[in-house]
Amino acid sequence: MAGGQTREDLLQHHGVKVSKKLIQAVNERVGDVLAEKEQKWSYEIPGLGSEVAAIGLSRDGTTSPIKGEGYKETMTGTISLYNQKGKRLHTIYTGCSPEHGKATFDYVFGQEIERIQSRYPDATYVGIADGEKGNWAFLSGYTDVQIIDFWHATEYLAGYARCVYEDQPEREEWLEDSCSVLKNERGGAAKLLKEMKEYASSHFIADKEHPVIRAVTYFTNHKSKMNYWKYQKDNFPIGSGVVEAACKTLVKQRFCRSGSRWIRDTLDNILLARSLILTKERWPQFWNKVDRYGF
Repeated sequence: MAGGQTREDLLQHHGVKVSKKLIQAVNERVGDVLAEKEQKWSYEIPGLGSEVAAIGLSRDGTTSPIKGEGYKETMTGTISLYNQKGKRLHTIYTGCSPEHGKATFDYVFGQEIERIQSRYPDATYVGIADGEKGNWAFLSGYTDVQIIDFWHATEYLAGYARCVYEDQPEREEWLEDSCSVLKNERGGAAKLLKEMKEYASSHFIADKEHPVIRAVTYFTNHKSKMNYWKYQKDNFPIGSGVVEAACKTLVKQRFCRSGSRWIRDTLDNILLARSLILTKERWPQFWNKVDRYGF
């Protein structure tokens, strides 16, 4: 909650009257402890009741308003643990305030991944993200399998369909069939790429920004990460919905309220706290460590 909401909540539900300034000071102090201990303290994984077979790593960004700068990209990362049947058992959340080059986020997220790798060395590590180059420059160093988010791929098919098929029912039928081919057929991405290339060639389309060429380029660049029939057979996730949801719950819900503007240090402090709160059982573990070791 915002400072004013916290003050009101404490007064109404606990009969405690405190100033907004004190609440902000406490937030800053807890944030300082979080930042100081972030790389020193490790946290236990809660009882999962099932063996971890695969671990999905996702990385994405969304915007948050920075004072004097406007909306800047705030990074989020998720580490999701899956059993042999593909059921998600647990997710660890990470976030960092906007920065040039994303080096701090990549370091923090990388440290979190390495701790998980030391705990689950035999799991298959799966990278799932959209086509942004920075995602794969980072994820390829940590993963055994790389998967382009299925829904991002279908958006390019939809753009292609809107240009090629003027008739609405025909367009929807082609798109539905093509999404099924991509998802369920071996070599589906290559089959669709061949069709789209032939259309572009026969219609002399060369503009890089044309939806047909954009679809051809996207599938050409990422075809090797679109073996969805195989990923499903192996019970791997094919969508990056976990990290996209994290962009909303970790960042948007708190930082993009009407009239909000943030300085980076405060945003980072709250992001650290929200990451611990969203990751099951980490928030109480943090306070147990504070009780044991002090500030």
